[in-house]
Amino acid sequence: MSQNKLMTGLLVGAAVGVIISLLDKNTRNDVVQKSKKATNNAKYYASNKDELVQAFQHQAERAQNLYSRISEDASYVGSKVNELKDMSPQVKEMALETKEAFMDTKNAVVETKDDVISAVKEDNPSPTSSLTDDENSSSKSNDNSSTSNNNSGKSNQSGTNSNSGNRS
Repeated sequence: MSQNKLMTGLLVGAAVGVIISLLDKNTRNDVVQKSKKATNNAKYYASNKDELVQAFQHQAERAQNLYSRISEDASYVGSKVNELKDMSPQVKEMALETKEAFMDTKNAVVETKDDVISAVKEDNPSPTSSLTDDENSSSKSNDNSSTSNNNSGKSNQSGTNSNSGNRS
């Protein structure tokens, strides 16, 4: 009995809603035009049943094509997902190898930096000296060492000559 009241209430509510909606002139004109069009289509297809059957077949074919295309797309996406699952360990391994390569490069750069710093500290230039001072002092020390090398070379030559002179 409660279902009867529910259905009755729904029908009465729908009828009241339709009546209230039809109070608007634009809505009323639209409903009248669409009703006339639907009536004309029903009369046309009633007299041309073959076209109605063809229209249904055409819609059925479109639905089947759409279903097959969606199925193909779904299987394609599924296969790509499986490929990604298979590739994930390989990609992870490549990322780790790349990280290791970068770390090795970083360590090599740090070692090179440390070597350069230690080489600079060995020379121990004074903070007040300029580049030109370093060049002049190093060239002077090189000149002194070459002079001493030349003197030692001369003494060896003279010693050799004197020794050779003593023999004769």
